[in-house]
Amino acid sequence: MKTESKPARTEKKGTKQNVYYGQVQPNPILKQFVQCHWVVRAESRTLPTLDHGVIPGGYVDIVFNVGDRIYMSDSGGIWVDRARGFVAGPFDRLRRFRAEGQFEFLGVRFHLGRVPFFSSLSLGDVRNRTVLLDAVLEDQGLRGELQALERRLAQVSGTAQRIAYVERFLMKFLRYGKEPDAVVTRALSLIEESKGQISVEALSSALSVSDRQLERKFTQHVGLSPKALCRVTRFQQVKSLLENTREPSGCDLASASESLSIEAHDLTSIQQPCSLSARRSSHTCPSS
Repeated sequence: MKTESKPARTEKKGTKQNVYYGQVQPNPILKQFVQCHWVVRAESRTLPTLDHGVIPGGYVDIVFNVGDRIYMSDSGGIWVDRARGFVAGPFDRLRRFRAEGQFEFLGVRFHLGRVPFFSSLSLGDVRNRTVLLDAVLEDQGLRGELQALERRLAQVSGTAQRIAYVERFLMKFLRYGKEPDAVVTRALSLIEESKGQISVEALSSALSVSDRQLERKFTQHVGLSPKALCRVTRFQQVKSLLENTREPSGCDLASASESLSIEAHDLTSIQQPCSLSARRSSHTCPSS
């Protein structure tokens, strides 16, 4: 099991806080729809209540809260208890939530256009939202399996063991899996190849479909419109530049801010995978 870890250390008025982020490659059987597993946690000697933020990435994740209770202020003000699972995204804007005490997430990131468990729910219904996982599972058997998984996650602390339990659960989705939509798959490739610098009209023309047909397919299978995904893709290009630049210029920040209407001072915090923004006292977490 290959893990990529990126620790970041921050200090705030007498509070020493370490923030860790790591990615783990999935079981080969799951790679057809799982991009990676990820873990992010914050440890501190004094644990204040802090706002955290999720940088836009356009992906859909299943996330298990394996830390203390969190408050999803951007999703109708719902509380998520320890070990509960929820669906996050896709996000095309900065989202915020609040953690009480110990903060730790275990996430499963899906490939764009390859989310297996939304057989009837349009991904557009969870755009820029977090929804409890048991609310979107239609199969009663899977709901029972989810409850058993959440109980196990509450009882163990090791990342490897937690991921093993989650992967056993994900294996049950394989029988619900459908072939990805061919038009969406090709459109995603064109957006990636152009780094988001392609118009909806050019996409539709290349795929021999109407703008409206393409929009409907993206709403169902991706959750973002083609135009929104292009904006996110351009933002991610600038984000990558900022992460590799010690002192980003004002032009860099303005370019990223313009892509998604994010305030430039929020963007300074994305130079670490999960970092503390001194101005907002908030963490920005892996792109979703």
